[in-house]
Amino acid sequence: MESLSPVVRGCALLLLLCATRLQADTPAGQWAGWLQQQINSLPASRAINAEQERWLAENRDAAQPLYNPALNIGYEDSAETTRTLGLSQTLDWSGKARARRDAVAVRDTLAQLRADKARASLLADSLNALVAFDAARARLAATRAQEQQLSALSELIRRREQAGDLGQVDAQLAWLSLAQAQQTLAEAESDATAAATRLRQVLASAQPGRPLPAARHWQAVAVSTDTSQRLPASFDLRLAQQQLALAEQGATLASRQRRADPTLGFSVGQEGDDNLWGVDISLPLKIFNTGNDRYQAALADSESRRALLEKTRADIAAQLDGALRDYQQRRERWQTWQQLTGDTLARSDALLERVWQQGELTTQSYLQALNQRLDTRLSGIALREAMQQAWIEWLQQSAQLNDWLSSLAN
Repeated sequence: MESLSPVVRGCALLLLLCATRLQADTPAGQWAGWLQQQINSLPASRAINAEQERWLAENRDAAQPLYNPALNIGYEDSAETTRTLGLSQTLDWSGKARARRDAVAVRDTLAQLRADKARASLLADSLNALVAFDAARARLAATRAQEQQLSALSELIRRREQAGDLGQVDAQLAWLSLAQAQQTLAEAESDATAAATRLRQVLASAQPGRPLPAARHWQAVAVSTDTSQRLPASFDLRLAQQQLALAEQGATLASRQRRADPTLGFSVGQEGDDNLWGVDISLPLKIFNTGNDRYQAALADSESRRALLEKTRADIAAQLDGALRDYQQRRERWQTWQQLTGDTLARSDALLERVWQQGELTTQSYLQALNQRLDTRLSGIALREAMQQAWIEWLQQSAQLNDWLSSLAN
């Protein structure tokens, strides 16, 4: 009896295992180094750096002294001409400038946190794009191998039909399976194209410079899985803490702005032939605009931020627990899939063909088994992709993405 071409089967197996072999043979450190270098060169990274510099420059401007001195020049032409030259300075007796500088220190911390969070989001988007690209390529390889195998099988059945070994129904079933495989292949090709497009958008690269690390690297080695320990490191929690501190500084500043600051002036000049000098002191009277309403609003904002901080802490604690649990469950499911399949998928191809050639398996059952093998492969790819995405989500929520990449690079 004729059998499928060993060349066709070998090419199919090579396509199916290509991504996995590349992962196993490429050091994770090279991939981590390539990814860090690629992200640092992105326009999005430069935009984050420029935005941070803008925030810091605005903060430096806000930290400048509150009042500038004033130059006063006077001239009066009456019975005797009077000319005066003086300087005046408003004195910050209430400490408004010091309160502003304290608020600026908080704003500097906020600027750093916002930039760090934006960089972490960019890194997470890049990792998700790489994972999606790798999974789409693996699915395309699996469906393309299936289509090639069905094409070779259909040709083999056609020749066996002509030889009288198989009936017309077997040939029809094979051609129907091959036709159905076209849709599956078209969807896989479309998904692969979309994943490649997304990768270009995020990483400005048509394909990864290095294959993804092996799945054994997508787990806790140099990072923590203690949610209570990682809670204080959360970007959102630290931002909420700094926003509360900024609101408290705003209340302090509003309180000091209720106090009037005096202006002291000194002048010298001439009135006719006589020299003169003078001292001038002015003090605004807080009669109408006392600033009390502004102070009450600042206090209310501070209380609102304090309550929001408590809510944010509870929300983030729940998110951390959920993200870690989701990763653990998905990794467990993927490991179970590995244990159940083992070398079964690699051996099932030759086994199924041999049983079918011997007549112990009908053509319909053989085709169903081939489809089941494909579904099993695709489920393994989906489980691995979901596990990797859950790992990225946990690292992002716990602010450990850079720690993980650094551990791989080192």
